[in-house]
Amino acid sequence: MSSSHLQWLITRNTSSFVLKKRNVKQPFSREPLHLTNRHCFKYNTLVHKNVIGVEPAKDKNGFVVVMKSKKKVYKPKASMVRFQIKSGPRHTLAKLSNIVKNGYRKDCRGAVLKRASAIIRSEKTRVAKKAKPAKKAE
Repeated sequence: MSSSHLQWLITRNTSSFVLKKRNVKQPFSREPLHLTNRHCFKYNTLVHKNVIGVEPAKDKNGFVVVMKSKKKVYKPKASMVRFQIKSGPRHTLAKLSNIVKNGYRKDCRGAVLKRASAIIRSEKTRVAKKAKPAKKAE
């Protein structure tokens, strides 16, 4: 298998996931499991062997962590390992931080935690503010 740098040089301009827009210096990426949606080598999920991603859970409770296993490299669907974490916001982020520290892309730790906290924030139910009663005109 070729190196990730060589793969990046080949696919960076010809990838179908690249989304280029006018007056935008950095193009976007629509890759699955992409953490920042910026088209760059560091967060590219097609090129690297170790990939970790965060997706919202289907039951709107917690999030799903998706990791690429190192064993089934040539079978893309079978190489993805998914598991759900749902035990309160602080505890889930601590668990995710430990997963990333122990062997899965330490350089992407901040982006993974940002994505997970954004998912948790979006799942919170917001209480509607009560309308203030109008003052009586005298």
